Amino acid sequence: MRRLYLFLVAIIMVSCTSNGKKPHELTIAISKERKNEKKYSDWLARQQVSFQFIDMSLLSVQDALSALDRCDALVLTGGNDIYPEIYGKGNDSLRCGEFDRTRDSLEQALFTKASSEAMPILGICRGLQMINVCVSGSLYIDLPEDKGSGQIHRQGEEGWTMHQLAIEPNTLLSSLVANNTAWVASNHHQGIDSTGSSLKALAICPDDSLIEAIGWKQPENKGFLLGVQWHPEWMDANDTFSAAVAKTFLAEAQKFHQNR
Repeated sequence: MRRLYLFLVAIIMVSCTSNGKKPHELTIAISKERKNEKKYSDWLARQQVSFQFIDMSLLSVQDALSALDRCDALVLTGGNDIYPEIYGKGNDSLRCGEFDRTRDSLEQALFTKASSEAMPILGICRGLQMINVCVSGSLYIDLPEDKGSGQIHRQGEEGWTMHQLAIEPNTLLSSLVANNTAWVASNHHQGIDSTGSSLKALAICPDDSLIEAIGWKQPENKGFLLGVQWHPEWMDANDTFSAAVAKTFLAEAQKFHQNR
């Protein structure tokens, strides 16, 4: 009974069709929603696609993996630092912020299952970092100390910044924006150090060359994968680049849904 209750609580219904008549079509797994702000759901909802979220953070790993069977896509969201022992830097844990090792284990399990089933995956901020760690990549523990570029990506302890992207040509991201550049909202103190061997960089920050977006190096026979270090859900509602990222992700979820 408790499992059923938690599963029902975990579902966040979002109805966003233009005519209001269709029931939801998509079910999207989200590793953890911001309970008060609901930034992720609001951002995706602006694309006028009907969907429901299942907040996996409210479920056990076992129940979350079972719930993933009913989903059409996975969003790995922002949040606490990933425990550094996972990517071979356990001795540096004192230089990190707070950890949530239960969440780490949950997201690793979700990514492993979703990627094995070619399910569309979008990683945002910590989500990009988790994708990289899951495929044997590593992270900078602290950008201000390790790279001397922390103020580019965060002001002080939690202050938001804006910086430019340099987007690799002839990639998914380059098809979404003119001139291979865009401005993005940023708030993080960690980032990709070494990239997992199955991944490639899709964009960097031109100010310090930090990797800002990743995808599969060889996407053939794999599902849609996009990790972004910035926060598209925090951009202005009229920002066309953030809207294009959301629209592309939802289109991939619809394809997966139709082919199930």
